[in-house]
Amino acid sequence: MINRETDTRVPRAAEQPSVHYDYSVSVRFRNSGRSYSFGTSRNDLKPGDKVVVETSQGMELGEVQGGCTSTSIYPSSRMPSKPILRKADANDLQDYEDNLRAGKEAFRICEQEIRDLDLSMHLLSAEYMLDRSKILFVYQAEQRVDFRELLKRLGSRLHCRIELRQIGERDKAKMIGGIGMCGMECCCARFKTKTDVISINMAKNQLLALNTEKLSGMCGKLMCCLKYEDANYKEITAGLPKMGAHVEYQGVMYRVTSMNVMTNEARLENSESYQVITIDELRENTVVRKGIAVGRKSRERNQKQTHIAPGVRDVKEPRAAFSASDSEKSRGISAESKDTSHQKEAELRNLRNERRSKPQKEAASASSGSRRGGNSSSGGNRQRRENRRRPEPQTNNPNVTVRSFKSSKKKAEEAARGSEK
Repeated sequence: MINRETDTRVPRAAEQPSVHYDYSVSVRFRNSGRSYSFGTSRNDLKPGDKVVVETSQGMELGEVQGGCTSTSIYPSSRMPSKPILRKADANDLQDYEDNLRAGKEAFRICEQEIRDLDLSMHLLSAEYMLDRSKILFVYQAEQRVDFRELLKRLGSRLHCRIELRQIGERDKAKMIGGIGMCGMECCCARFKTKTDVISINMAKNQLLALNTEKLSGMCGKLMCCLKYEDANYKEITAGLPKMGAHVEYQGVMYRVTSMNVMTNEARLENSESYQVITIDELRENTVVRKGIAVGRKSRERNQKQTHIAPGVRDVKEPRAAFSASDSEKSRGISAESKDTSHQKEAELRNLRNERRSKPQKEAASASSGSRRGGNSSSGGNRQRRENRRRPEPQTNNPNVTVRSFKSSKKKAEEAARGSEK
């Protein structure tokens, strides 16, 4: 239990008192794409001045980007929370230059230890704080890395506090920089202060080809510039049918094959013709038809049925008449010969089907005959085989004639054997 009379703990509000600064100054650090606001009580700081500030990482040296601004214009939630300690002097500038050289040596040592431990991480930078109290290593890796052994080895060689920070592909491109496909410096390294969420739907809204190689930047992710005009394209393409949709325009069915909102043109195609109309006409004068298939291209289409719109496939449409092309006419082929050959092919097909179905019919009749008591032909063959096995009947009655099915040669041999006996 806590004794209220002897409890000397300071309340939470008194532990972290809210400090009010008269002025706010924008400060930018080395290799950083954005500026941060810091509080101060002096108003003599000018753009380009070097100042020593206190950050969450420690003491750092930064450069003033703008003049002093009164904090009275800021809401309470936007007030700066970290102070500017002092204006940098010659000793601070010398310490900063020494830290840059020491950071390069620490970078080499860390890379060597990473190779010795065979860790799957790509080291990007090493930076000392101004007072050498801590060194920050920034690296990029595809997966999580177990660097506990690495920390032990670096601590024994560098003798200071060590922090390892993992970043993604976009942050890596922001640190390194480069030239994009537009010929200008990467937006993330030039002016962007935060990374936006980019999706493939933004490319679809702008009617771009969904080729990931062309839509990806140096970081391998979708380009940040896809978001710049996304809102405008959404407004322009509102109410338009999707690419590849089947629409009815002036009583004829078409398929939307291309749209270009910059040139204000849209192309509609079917099996007979195509139309190039404006985007406003596509929005106002076309009707989307779902569940209707536009017919494929053919040489001739039978348009006798007027209730079928052009370009729509009709499954009940009769077969088109045969016609010979110019190349067939040059080889002596006429429409009549093509029609005759088609009839012959149909007759041969029917005859082939009859031959294939005949054995099936015989098998079916045989099975039905066996169910009724057996087939007559198979029964006769069985009776003849039984008669051959039976001995030839012998009789002395002159009124009975015995018929034998033996050959004359065999009968002569049997008669000779009987006479010998």
